Amino acid sequence: MIHLTEIKPDLIKMEIKMHLPQMDVINFLQKKGYEVKAFFFVVPASEEFLISEPAFSVSSFTATKDGELQSEETMYLNVFEKEIKSFLSLTK
Repeated sequence: MIHLTEIKPDLIKMEIKMHLPQMDVINFLQKKGYEVKAFFFVVPASEEFLISEPAFSVSSFTATKDGELQSEETMYLNVFEKEIKSFLSLTK
């Protein structure tokens, strides 16, 4: 769903809601020159004032270009969001 609303003289509000297959996201990133690889990391346990969270592991994917290392910052959905914003010219 794409919904456009004109706000004030020269501002347009755009709302986009889509359901995408995971492979479409991965294919898009690969076409943009990213290598999509499996990624496994452990989130350490944390203890705060009244809350104690156990450690847990996460299996996902990263999208990296040459010279980039896999990390939580290169998680494929974060990279996809950045690329879509750039595509829509919303980032500078």
